[in-house]
Amino acid sequence: MSTSRAPAVGGSASPADPDASTSASASPDVAARPGAVPTPATPTGQPGTTQFRLGNRPALTGIRAIAMATVLVYHANFGTMPGSWVALQIFFVLSGFLITTMLASEARRNGRVSLTRFYSRRAVRLLPPLLLAVAMVAVYATFVHVQESSQRVWGDSWAALFYYADYRSALGHAPFLGFFAQAWSLSVEEQFYIIWAVLLAVAVSRGRRRLAYGMAATGMVLSTVDRTWLSVAAPHFNQAVAARTYYSFDTRADALFFGCLLGLMAADGFFQRLPAWVPKALAVGAAVATLLFVWVLFRVPVWTLATMVWWQPITTVASAVLIMYFVLCPHSLGTRFVGLGVFVFLGELSYTVYLLHFGVYLALEPGPTGTHLSFWPTELLRLAVILGVAIASWFLIERPLAKWRARSASR
Repeated sequence: MSTSRAPAVGGSASPADPDASTSASASPDVAARPGAVPTPATPTGQPGTTQFRLGNRPALTGIRAIAMATVLVYHANFGTMPGSWVALQIFFVLSGFLITTMLASEARRNGRVSLTRFYSRRAVRLLPPLLLAVAMVAVYATFVHVQESSQRVWGDSWAALFYYADYRSALGHAPFLGFFAQAWSLSVEEQFYIIWAVLLAVAVSRGRRRLAYGMAATGMVLSTVDRTWLSVAAPHFNQAVAARTYYSFDTRADALFFGCLLGLMAADGFFQRLPAWVPKALAVGAAVATLLFVWVLFRVPVWTLATMVWWQPITTVASAVLIMYFVLCPHSLGTRFVGLGVFVFLGELSYTVYLLHFGVYLALEPGPTGTHLSFWPTELLRLAVILGVAIASWFLIERPLAKWRARSASR
């Protein structure tokens, strides 16, 4: 069966790019302190100017845990929280913001962007959990019969490993309930950053900082127009059209480009020059955005024309408001709540949880043909397996690699 006929498998969210961690201990490129700090002269900066430092922003990690929870709920039965696709908008905007802030800040410090360092950091962070998830699914399929395993297991695994799962789903070539159906959003992000990192490096090398703004704005507009045109120009808006506009890189990159614009503005010090009333306005805007997200979660399903044309751009803007609130209001009640330690820790696990959860859900299904348990005991078993493996991966693989990356960067 085609993915276009399936529920929104993997359509709820992908975690924000884990390579763009907001924890100083997890990313060697992020300064240890939040906010703006006086910095010395750099190849591209002015002496004594106040420049933005991303620093340790717990709320930007904690929000990933909250958004990821909606994904787990929706994928458990494809009924509860039908608007959990909105978490994807938060993740995409956040990914664009974090990566661009770090790359643009690197350009200000060094006068250049090192693509070799960028892609090597990504490989070290992204590939080990992905290989672990693929290996677990492969072992499971070796001992347990899986219907249509050539596509649902092995085809899905190749698509996840080589980051073409988005177009595989968008063009209707993905199987129904594949074990890595959720990997489409990771493919969107990786395709985007392959392009964006190169474009940003070219703009910096030519000394044309404004060119980066123009490219980000152009990409955002083109992607929005592309998605809107594909949605409204079709003779009939059906599942095939919805899949084409929902899953593919070219129709989803607008949220990432929006985050890139925010990242460029932050790195260039625009946030430090905002009027004093802006944080107060952001507090109100963040409250409105939160209420909007809650309403969308329960009332706006994914496979509708209105979602593609209106709700995606609206929630992209709301995501940007929420992110700016966390950055510019670090001591506010909302920011401190989302930055609680439990949320931050679960946010650190979100990438691995995202990779693991759908395969575990398929392997451990409730009922006589699955676990022989009812729904809630099965859910507890699923969560125990997912979190157990994710925690083990974090402490045994991901965290040691993060420390190694930090030591390598310091050298």
